[in-house]
Amino acid sequence: MNTLPDGPGPDGAGPGHSPEPPGPPEPPVPLVRVDGRWLLGDHRDRAHLEFAPGGIVPHADGRADEVVPWARFMSLGLSVTTHRWMGSRRTALLSLGQMAPLGLTGPHLTATVRHPYTYWTGRFSHHRGLQYAPRGLVTLGVLLGVTVDAGEAALLGDRAWMDEAVPVVLALRREDEARAAVTKLVAGARAARGLREP
Repeated sequence: MNTLPDGPGPDGAGPGHSPEPPGPPEPPVPLVRVDGRWLLGDHRDRAHLEFAPGGIVPHADGRADEVVPWARFMSLGLSVTTHRWMGSRRTALLSLGQMAPLGLTGPHLTATVRHPYTYWTGRFSHHRGLQYAPRGLVTLGVLLGVTVDAGEAALLGDRAWMDEAVPVVLALRREDEARAAVTKLVAGARAARGLREP
């Protein structure tokens, strides 16, 4: 499970504490599990997004904002740089946006939502002192995008499903492997509910 430096382990009990035997190390990504909740971004008094059962809950300035229900999501994309400085406003301005195009917006999720139809942006903070792994960002983006594209966005708020899916997907190295794995995980969840594949 992805953990933070000097932060809680997978069950919030302490750094590196895990009830399962250690497997291959997963690449650091902005998605972390804290006290049983899946959070995107630095939750330590900074802007982050919570993948709750009812939808995505933006958090900023110590307050939770209005939840965006899973039923509204039609697409979901991840935009974040590996290093915090690469996504900074200063770097974007110094490089005229060529080196750090995210600097003007910072790390965020982008989505098309319905009822009403519009574009939605969920901003979160890069973890201080943590460099994200490029392959981890790719596979995490696949997990989010493929799940929503399959019409199963609510699975991202299902903690048991995420507990299973995140380690499997982050352990993979290639986008095509991640896409196949997420498709299989989504199909398994649908079968468990007695649904056929579309």
